[in-house]
Amino acid sequence: GCNEEITRIIREQAGTLTHFFDFPHVERIMMAEKLLKNSRISGKTRVMFGVTGSDGIELAVRAARYYTGQPYILTAYGDYHGVTYGTMGLTGKGNMQPFFYPVLPDRAIGYFQFPHEYRSEPGHAMDGIKAFEKLLDGKETPYTDGINGICNAAAILVSPFQSSSGYYIPPVEYLQELRRIADKFGMLLIVDEIQTGLGRSGKLWAFEHSGIEPDMIVTSKALGGGLPISAVIAKEDILTAWGPGAHVSTQAGNVLACAAGNYVLDVVTDEGFLKKVNEIGTYFLDRLKALQEKHVIIGWIDNKGLYTGLELVKDRQTKEPAIQEATFVRNRSLEEGLLFEKGGYYHNRLQLIPPLNVEKVDLDRAVEILDRGFGEAQKKFGSK
Repeated sequence: GCNEEITRIIREQAGTLTHFFDFPHVERIMMAEKLLKNSRISGKTRVMFGVTGSDGIELAVRAARYYTGQPYILTAYGDYHGVTYGTMGLTGKGNMQPFFYPVLPDRAIGYFQFPHEYRSEPGHAMDGIKAFEKLLDGKETPYTDGINGICNAAAILVSPFQSSSGYYIPPVEYLQELRRIADKFGMLLIVDEIQTGLGRSGKLWAFEHSGIEPDMIVTSKALGGGLPISAVIAKEDILTAWGPGAHVSTQAGNVLACAAGNYVLDVVTDEGFLKKVNEIGTYFLDRLKALQEKHVIIGWIDNKGLYTGLELVKDRQTKEPAIQEATFVRNRSLEEGLLFEKGGYYHNRLQLIPPLNVEKVDLDRAVEILDRGFGEAQKKFGSK
């Protein structure tokens, strides 16, 4: 059932105040304080609220463009940053844009390659980022003229891990290099923590695994405990550059979501809670590694905390994507009561993201179901 404490908080708040148009209230102020305290961004910071993740991304992009005076936003192919018309241009997923065709024209967007460690030659996962920097060093892109020291890009906007594309975890150098490149050319670095943040990776924010500090953080999804809310946390000068009224939204920072969200933040910022996420995440990873030894169909495992992606292959030598097998295992698991989605650049990834309060007994049951599914898939389709 629903979390009893969140249910109680929402019920009590609904009995006193459900809404006040985009205006400070106690719960909103408390949430702002908690987000700023735990942002991991040094110096003075500010927060602005939205309603959805897409709303938060649009807010961050507008703020970055206004602050820098530059138009271009650079992001990675495969990143998922929203499904409004404004954010769809930033969502580098070819299978989604046709649903929004024609995407609103915005030539001030550029893409670079996300590093896939498993499908790169050893030591070459970051080659795409190196090539991207070499382009910026020259004068043949509209983003920069490295020869003359000109930068037309406001920010690099990335997800620390690629979630909707298949739950990929890049090398630790990925964000480190993007931070360095952003500093080199005078861009901001915005991290989209909408799916990866709030403890999912075993740390409050996934960017912490790289040891970098972003200029802006966008968070949403789990933040409201099931109610819609988003927040953009940034260095103070970024969010104070524009005047009052530059960002207004009727339901932004609504009191019900803030009340529930304050409880969520109390839970996920507790060191004991994050320690448990890491412990049970390690347990889950160990069980999955045992399955990998047993089933050759499992080519690769990405895991941090309870953020996990499995890549299925027909042959571990050629790494041919096991597309039919992934669909079969997903559907077969659902029949036994295990719900997850498949994704990946080649439709061969299983996205395993259990609740952060999952117990070992639940994971044991999930592994049993996966074990049977992999075995049946290998018999049905054949694997090497």
